[in-house]
Amino acid sequence: MEYRILELLKDIKKIVTGQNRTDDRWLDIKEASQYCAVSPTTLRRNVKRGTLSASTTTGKMLFRASELESWLNG
Repeated sequence: MEYRILELLKDIKKIVTGQNRTDDRWLDIKEASQYCAVSPTTLRRNVKRGTLSASTTTGKMLFRASELESWLNG
């Protein structure tokens, strides 16, 4: 129950601060690397570990900006 409340509060904070705008933006690995200020290897390693999600449907590794934000914020 507490976890759900915290998630809802995070969603409200995103809406209030305008961070919700990036939710639908997809980034390739180079853009994601620049966005997060980490190497592409770090992103690949975290995808492999399961701590970061990425889409590989198109044959390229694509990341949602909102997922990257969540990953960076822990």
